[in-house]
Amino acid sequence: MSEPCVTIGIPVYNAEDMIAECLDCLLNQTYRNIRVVISDNASTDGTQGIVEQYAAIDDRITYLRRPENVGPVRNFRGLVDAAQTPLFLWRAHDDLSSADYVERLVAAFDRTPDALLAVPTVMTYRNDRPMTIARPREPQGTQLRQIADLLYNSHASWFYGMWRTDALRGILDYVNRAYPDPWGSDHLVMYPVFIRRAVAMAPEAQFSQRVIWKEANRSMRIVPAMHLIRLRRAYWRACLHDIDEAGFSGAKKLGLKGITFFYVGKRVARVGKITRVAIRQVLALFKNGNKK
Repeated sequence: MSEPCVTIGIPVYNAEDMIAECLDCLLNQTYRNIRVVISDNASTDGTQGIVEQYAAIDDRITYLRRPENVGPVRNFRGLVDAAQTPLFLWRAHDDLSSADYVERLVAAFDRTPDALLAVPTVMTYRNDRPMTIARPREPQGTQLRQIADLLYNSHASWFYGMWRTDALRGILDYVNRAYPDPWGSDHLVMYPVFIRRAVAMAPEAQFSQRVIWKEANRSMRIVPAMHLIRLRRAYWRACLHDIDEAGFSGAKKLGLKGITFFYVGKRVARVGKITRVAIRQVLALFKNGNKK
């Protein structure tokens, strides 16, 4: 059986600190039929020079540089549009994986031919310290129970699993119009796959997500409350669209809407969180006003 070619898309911006380690990880995969495409979002550091050195010695690497920064959503999407292979996966420049990662995900598709996304075990490191391990498992029970299991127990880094390229393009065509924001968009892209239960589990594939925890926390605190409200509404509308597209009706449709309502709060922002953020921001305005 021939091995399908896999495109690995790496969206980068000022990635000189870790891009070499990322490329070493990918070029040493046991699955050799890969194409590594780097989309540089107008980096101002030494990223270009490092990538060009690797490209000079391995023709599986393609380097694309944008003349100006177009933001993360367009940079991620551009890699999918550029892919000319049946299978695709994204890779952040600061994440790693086991040497057999691609091989294991391709094998998962072979076992589950109707799947649109193959997902790995995710090991999360915060400031280079191991924190959590999330292993995918086959959902059990009724159709709605299986969907709820996938929605509530999915990991954000499953987004970096392996996709069927054409299916991913179709999903992005809608999501990028309905929800053009990076906050929570990873789960929204996976949502139509989960409600169709079109997921291949590959627990033997190991993905290492590295998080700089202090920076992540700081970015979460500065999101305005009204922005969270708008995102929550847009996310909910996008999910309802996917439910209609998937052909649910009657009691199952009503049940899935109920499951999805709580899922939206989990993946974007709960009402309680929005309230706390709003209170903090009002108090900050009041405090700053008293200083004038």
